Amino acid sequence: MLAIRLRTRNFPAMFLRPFLAIACAAALATAQETGTLPEQPTPFSVWLDLIALSKPGATKPALPIWFESFQNEPVAAKDGEPPKTVYRMRLRRMPTLHREILLRVFFDDLPGVQPSVSAWTESGRELFRGPVMGVGAGLPSSESATVPLDGADYLDIAVPGDGSNIRGVLASSLKDAAAKQTIDFHPAAAVADPFGNLPEAQPAEDAKLFGRVKATVDTGITRLSPRGETTGTTAQWQFELTAQPLTAIVTFEVLNADLAAPPVVVANDGQPGYASIHWPDLADPGYRGESRPLEPALRFQYTGWVRAQFVVPGNVLRSGINAVNISLAADSGTIAIRNVELQLKHNWKHFDYILTPASK
Repeated sequence: MLAIRLRTRNFPAMFLRPFLAIACAAALATAQETGTLPEQPTPFSVWLDLIALSKPGATKPALPIWFESFQNEPVAAKDGEPPKTVYRMRLRRMPTLHREILLRVFFDDLPGVQPSVSAWTESGRELFRGPVMGVGAGLPSSESATVPLDGADYLDIAVPGDGSNIRGVLASSLKDAAAKQTIDFHPAAAVADPFGNLPEAQPAEDAKLFGRVKATVDTGITRLSPRGETTGTTAQWQFELTAQPLTAIVTFEVLNADLAAPPVVVANDGQPGYASIHWPDLADPGYRGESRPLEPALRFQYTGWVRAQFVVPGNVLRSGINAVNISLAADSGTIAIRNVELQLKHNWKHFDYILTPASK
C-alpha cells in the first residue's frame, strides 16, 4: 500500500555555486573564441519563437524548404467553445523528403489553457489530432508530438485564450532508420529525441529479472514549492519490502528541474543527497535562464520532464515499511515529480562480486 504525506523538512545544504561560477567564468573567457566556430546546419528544422513572432512587425524566420508560411490568429468563441488562438504552419507536400515531423511545443502548463496539435487538408478535413498536451502542473513545460503529413496542407497548434502561455515550437523532419533491438528486453523508443532526452517512463507491473525487482511506486504528479503553498517542500512515499535488498535505485521524473539545485533524496534514516539527473544536450531549447537579485551567475531550469535517479545502500532499507523523501534543494524553484519507481537488487544464482582485502 502506498501512502503519500507532504511535510517540510530541513536537510544539510549542498552548495554547487562555486563550481557554477567557475564554469560561467570559463564560458565568458572563451566567448570570442567560440564565435569563430561554424554553426551546425539544420536545414530541415526550425525554431519558432512565438512570443517574438506574435508582435506587430516581427521579422519572419528563415523556414525549411517544406515549410511554406506561418501565421497566428485569434478565433472567437463559437458553439459553446471558448475563444482560442491558433498558430498555423502551412506546408509544402514533399513525400520524398519526409512523411512525418517532430513537433515540440514549449508552453506554460496552466490548467484550462493547454495546447493541442492537429493536421488538416486545404478543404478543411482533419487528418490528425493529438491529445491535449500537459498535465496542468502550473509550471513551464514542453511536449513532443509525431505528426503524420500524408495529405496534410497545414498544421494547427490551438490553445484556449490569447495564446500567451505558448512560448515556442521546434519542428523537425523525421526519417525512418533501421535499428536493432533485443527480443526479450525493453524495446527502443519509437522516436529518438534530437537532444538525447530520455523517453517518458512507461509504468508496468512489478517484475523480477536477474535478481532485480522493479516496482512502480506512484504514477501521479506531486508538486513541491518553496513559496509556502499547501504542497510543501518535501513529499514522502512509503512502501513495504519483504526482505532487505543488497542495494536499490529510486527513479523518478522531474519537471522544471534546476541545473544547480536538483532534488534532494533520503531513504529512511540514510544520508540525504542530490538526485542524479540525465540532462539533455545544452542546445535543447528547453533550458531557460533565470536572473535573480544578488546572484552573479545565471540560473537555468529545464522546462520539460527529465529522468532522475538516486542510489540507496541496501543497509538503509529494511524488511517492512520503508519511506523515501524527495525535497527541494536550497534555492530551487517549484518543481513537479511523477513516475516514482523502485529497483531492488537481490542475490541470485549468477550474482558476481569480488572480495577486497583490508588495507594494512
